[in-house]
Order: sequence, then structure tokens, then C-alpha cells
Amino acid sequence: MTKPISAAAASSIEAAISRLKGSGDVQATFTIARLASEAGLSRATLYRAPELLERFRIAIASHQREVKSPPSPTDRVHQLEAEIAALRGRETEELRALRSSNRNMAQHIQALSLLVRQQQQRIARLQAEPSESGRVATLVARAAALVR
Repeated sequence: MTKPISAAAASSIEAAISRLKGSGDVQATFTIARLASEAGLSRATLYRAPELLERFRIAIASHQREVKSPPSPTDRVHQLEAEIAALRGRETEELRALRSSNRNMAQHIQALSLLVRQQQQRIARLQAEPSESGRVATLVARAAALVR
């Protein structure tokens, strides 16, 4: 029967597993030797803790599932073509929305132009009325004469 490892060694191994899992190194090769080095223990000590080695093997398997091999050139081409199609669809939708917005603004401009024309005509009519403008001119002339 093999001698069990100490609690300190077990916690050292657990900490090393956590550090290796959290390293985020996608190119990393996770081996028993690397785990032993990270934990500061010998491989023989690691082999005396089969439950911790099993947890390490599970961590290795999950890491390998997360780190997929790069897609083949054909798959990458198909992926990029799908992205292009999606971008073209979004571009078409944006152009449609911009055209609609432009039409709406053109209608507003046309309505405002009509209002401006009506106001200009009203101003011209008021300036052309002789009775009103005659009285104002007379009053302004009299006020100017009194001030002198």
C-alpha cells in the first residue's frame, strides 16, 4: 500500500491545477510533469493522489474541448461568405431606412417652404396697404419733428 500524500501537498496540487486552468494559455500542453513542476512536487507524489490526477485529466479534457483546432481554409471561406451576406443584408436595411428618412425630410422641407412663401406674401400684402403704412409714416414723421 502506498503512503497517502500530506494535506499540504494536496492543497499545493489543487492550487497548481487552478493556476494551470486559469492561465488562459491556448498553446499550453498540460502534462503530469508540468503539474508537478507547478505544484513544486515530484511526479511520484502526484501519482499517490489518484483522485487529484483524475481532476487534472478532466481539466485537460475540458481545456482541449475549449481550444479547437483552427478551421480549414474551406470552412473559413464559407464563414467569411456568410459574414459578407449578413453585412450586405444589414447594409440594404440601412440604405432603405436612410432613403425613407430622406423622403420624410424632403416632405418637411417642402411644407416649410410653402409656409415661408405664405408668410412672405402676407408681409408683402401688409406693406402694400396704403392706409396702414401711411399712418405709420405720418406718426413717425410727427414724432421725429417733436423730438427736434
